[in-house]
Amino acid sequence: MDAKPKYTEAGFDIEEDFVETLQDMDIRTGIKIAKYIQSNEHKVRPNLLVSTVLEGLVMSDDNEPVTFIVEVIKDHSSIPILSDLKLIEMDEYLDLINLKSNESRKSKSNKANDQLSLRD
Repeated sequence: MDAKPKYTEAGFDIEEDFVETLQDMDIRTGIKIAKYIQSNEHKVRPNLLVSTVLEGLVMSDDNEPVTFIVEVIKDHSSIPILSDLKLIEMDEYLDLINLKSNESRKSKSNKANDQLSLRD
């Protein structure tokens, strides 16, 4: 969408798609998701080329898990933009966790191999 981001006091710009999804859910769940994003935004590294997906899980007032992804645009010069929010199934959430875990292991393995190569 071509909607202009809206500034929030939490230090984020938010786009219309994000707001629309929040408006469609229970307000208490929306507040829990907002708090989750605020506490985990530091995990999103600045990137000039692509947006980043932050996955999350909060518990509803009915003690049911609510899994979601947030598309975050974060570069070095501006405040982060929350461009989209989607509720996802638990299987998708677990797949994302596994994918990130595997990427982290591969990255550590590649760094270790690079250090071994430098020693040779």
